[in-house]
Amino acid sequence: MDLGKVQINDLVRFDDRLVAVGERGTIILSEDMGDTWKKIHSDRELPVTLTGISSYGGGLLLVVGHDGVLLRSEDAGESWTKILHSEESGDPLLGTWSADGTSIFAYGSFGRFLRSFDAGLSWEELELDIHGEHLNDFAGDQDRLQMMVGEMGLVLRSDNHGQDWDRIEPFYRGSLFGIAHLQDSTWVTYGMRGHVFVTHDDGESWAQIELPHRLPLYGHAEEADGIVIVGTGGAFVNISRAGELGELGFLRGLGTLTSAVILPGDELFVAGQRGLLQQEQNYLAVLGR
Repeated sequence: MDLGKVQINDLVRFDDRLVAVGERGTIILSEDMGDTWKKIHSDRELPVTLTGISSYGGGLLLVVGHDGVLLRSEDAGESWTKILHSEESGDPLLGTWSADGTSIFAYGSFGRFLRSFDAGLSWEELELDIHGEHLNDFAGDQDRLQMMVGEMGLVLRSDNHGQDWDRIEPFYRGSLFGIAHLQDSTWVTYGMRGHVFVTHDDGESWAQIELPHRLPLYGHAEEADGIVIVGTGGAFVNISRAGELGELGFLRGLGTLTSAVILPGDELFVAGQRGLLQQEQNYLAVLGR
């Protein structure tokens, strides 16, 4: 398996492990911070594109993908159980979020929204008062406040643990692909054409951070002092906890970047269109290397 020819859509770091997911049912795992990888899951088990992965501690991982797929692992990614699969609809789930690893939300295309109260073993469908927009990302300040973003400038906010959601007046008409809580009442969201917006009042008002390019931004990694957002053309953008623009530039070699994590020593490890790349070592990761 040539990792340079497999699109990786998401990855997660916990303890000393990295786990990445992508097209053709790919799940790969590294126990040495990305130097070597082993294949755990492929299209032989389930021939669908996997879109997101989240870690909830104690070895619990959830993976989502096309055809409404949701996979669950209790052993830190070594084995997987299929919990959901809706072949008839084909609509992808795009991610999951939880404050405590027990009450978990899953979200995806055409406004699909689910909740589990048993750490992902069973799920119920929830209805949102929206018009079928794709739900692209979910972030929360633990239990205080949660936000979701999606296409056509959709931003939803909940202050009661996800029971009810209010739609924030649109401040941008394009798709928003990611959102992150920075500190206190400061949040950042980003998406199409290099648009990045920051709020310092929990979403009541938003201000655009101007970038020198118009490249779509798709994912981010948490740092101690902020986040790193990545996107098309290897673009990366640093945003501080105060919501201020930091270093920005381009990482060459992977085309579109979809996600990233921070390794010890503040090294950026990215995933995307052409596999995986360690920033400092500057080589593509491969299986068994």
